[in-house]
Amino acid sequence: MTTKTEERVITLLPGQAALLTDFNASLLAAIAGTGGGKTMLGYWWLHSRMEAYPGSTWAMAEPTYKMLDRIILNSSDPGRPSLFEHFQQVGHHPRWIDKTSLIMETDWGKLYLGSADNPDSMQGAAVKGYWLDESGQMKQLAHDTARQRCAMMLGQVLHTTTPYNLGALKTEIWDRRNEPGIHVETWRSVDRPGFPRASYDEERARLPAWRFAMMYDGRFERPAGLVHDSFGPEDIVNDFPIPLQWPIYVGHDFGIANPAALFTAQNPTTGELFYWHEYLPGSGKSPYDHVQAWQQVVKGYNVIAKVGGNHQEQETRDAYTAQGWHIIEPRQRSVTEQVLRVIGQERLHKIKVMRSLRHIIEEKQTFSYKLDERYNPTDKFEEDQSYHLSACERYLHTYFTPETVVRRDGMSRVSISERHESPLRESGVGRVSLDYRR
Repeated sequence: MTTKTEERVITLLPGQAALLTDFNASLLAAIAGTGGGKTMLGYWWLHSRMEAYPGSTWAMAEPTYKMLDRIILNSSDPGRPSLFEHFQQVGHHPRWIDKTSLIMETDWGKLYLGSADNPDSMQGAAVKGYWLDESGQMKQLAHDTARQRCAMMLGQVLHTTTPYNLGALKTEIWDRRNEPGIHVETWRSVDRPGFPRASYDEERARLPAWRFAMMYDGRFERPAGLVHDSFGPEDIVNDFPIPLQWPIYVGHDFGIANPAALFTAQNPTTGELFYWHEYLPGSGKSPYDHVQAWQQVVKGYNVIAKVGGNHQEQETRDAYTAQGWHIIEPRQRSVTEQVLRVIGQERLHKIKVMRSLRHIIEEKQTFSYKLDERYNPTDKFEEDQSYHLSACERYLHTYFTPETVVRRDGMSRVSISERHESPLRESGVGRVSLDYRR
């Protein structure tokens, strides 16, 4: 049963007003500086949509449960109430159906709260709208899940965030902002009335230009410390059928919760490596299930090598071998050495990724070195354990050893030498020589 709520007058920035009054776009995004009023926009969006569609079900998520607790369940901002308190103040009479499961009900509808670091908490029945707060810190899977949950109800997804990297927020929303159904608004921190100009100017003087642009102007810039800084738009290609005569290589990352595989084809004429299929099935599958799926992917192709896992994971490799899928241990054990192999190929622009492989593209555009207190890159990787397709990639590249020789005719020859026991010998190949233009 719905009740009449008290009318309130709020002062909106032009970008906030444009998004709140747009009921037609399937995706709304407020990309703004720190302290720009993004979270309050999420409150107002839920408030207005619930009253417009009474009795519907809604959902929202933060990047982590810690952020959900600090921002939504409790507010660390003295000028902003918690979401529960906001609904109380506007007369929606909120109550917890199950606080442990984070299910709230108001007079106007039901709301599920979740966290992107636990994808299961974002799944469930169809909803009329999904709010992703600080979605710039979320991976592609969270973005996809929100849209999936809204599809049946022709619902709307709202993103409120500061840009943090060049991942899904940029490639799937900002870069496509002129497409139908996508409405993006941006503004600076200082555009919000009450944000101290002195703080804005102080941070501009203190921070690197790229960091300030993202944190306080809401603008995308290439951050310092990107590992794959040579990988660019020219390395993303439109999908095409892989010719049956091209050799296939597969990189694997193990794990019960997040197994992954990256299928790679090599153009025998140019030596270019094309990533053409990514495998991220989630949990709950046995080695037999995985092998059946992989065999379907490569049916009709000549698979030269399957490489994956760290030195301690021989038991897992043996389990796949028992199912007819022989995976070889990577040659280098050092993560740094493995990554350097990939970077070497990227600098030659020999790695191409098909456009539909959104997850490996996202990983390449976000995988970074840790920064020190002065925002300079260190030699440590940031959360490398969560980049599963990147692990597949670096494992596989331990078997590619490019040696480049410039010839008089302007061509370069790359020899992929098999200096140790080689997986290529599974198919009777010991050394592969490839010509390609510089």
